[in-house]
Amino acid sequence: MVDTRRASQQESNTMWTIAARHRFWLAAWSVVAVTTLLAPQVASASKRDARVVAQPRLVWHKSFATAQAEARRRGVPLLIHFHASWCGPCRRMERDVLDTRTLADKLGTTVVAVKVDTDREPAVTARYRVRILPTDLVATPDGKELARTQGYQGLRGYVAKMVPTITRYLAAHPRKNNVGNKSKVGSRSEKKVAVRNLQPRLGLSGFSPVTLWMQKRWQRGDKKFACRVGGEIYYLASARELEQFRGDPSHFAPRLGGDDVVHRLDSGRRVAGSIRHAVFYDGGLYLFGDATTLARFLKSPTRFAITASRPAIGKR
Repeated sequence: MVDTRRASQQESNTMWTIAARHRFWLAAWSVVAVTTLLAPQVASASKRDARVVAQPRLVWHKSFATAQAEARRRGVPLLIHFHASWCGPCRRMERDVLDTRTLADKLGTTVVAVKVDTDREPAVTARYRVRILPTDLVATPDGKELARTQGYQGLRGYVAKMVPTITRYLAAHPRKNNVGNKSKVGSRSEKKVAVRNLQPRLGLSGFSPVTLWMQKRWQRGDKKFACRVGGEIYYLASARELEQFRGDPSHFAPRLGGDDVVHRLDSGRRVAGSIRHAVFYDGGLYLFGDATTLARFLKSPTRFAITASRPAIGKR
């Protein structure tokens, strides 16, 4: 615990205590063509050119409850950054660490990230006994703390502390895949699985397909503007986008509902694709389960694209 009365000037530049703050105030897509960043001419390139979609930056939620709900649904840990508008070290850390491409590349979609404003969410702040800002945590989807840093952290130190914790958690808690599971279960369990399978899958991990197509960037959609297409539900970024999407969902939605077309053609299995491995080709958006199947697609895209030719999609 840091005693603010004895804290050095150097410490004051790297962290704020909650109490010190109050005393203070009382006193006074990118789209990438394999190796090239998106340029205007890319949009007018031949429709037969395969364009690999850049991975989205790490998206930081602003609501702890929303972030925790997503973490529970996806079975991945939470990355929590406690900050406040008056905290200078917090702003520096966001600029130098949290909002960088380097951290996004390290974490990808392995976490659900959230920035908790201590003034707006005092209950969450108290729950984790945050006394120093910035404070960052890795927590389980249920909220159990796994790792903590206090005060300003540089990128190297932050990655060294947080990434191994996240990796260990994911290794110990692999996400379950019910496809091909031949184990015997009771009728009650089977009914539960059947009901769960009727629930639509969140398409594009909640990113707006219209924004991705029209602006070539990753933008979180809003559940207020949701549209179901087959077995997937997509979140759009605005009412206008929702109208556009409803007008031609098969144009905007990923082919095969986001399933990996390489697995579908080669083995007949349905394997969910990932936004980390996405490509535009011949007027369609394709998602792949990993870099290996993406590479196979790029070697012979026409063969796989024929398999995933646009079906008639019904919307709800």
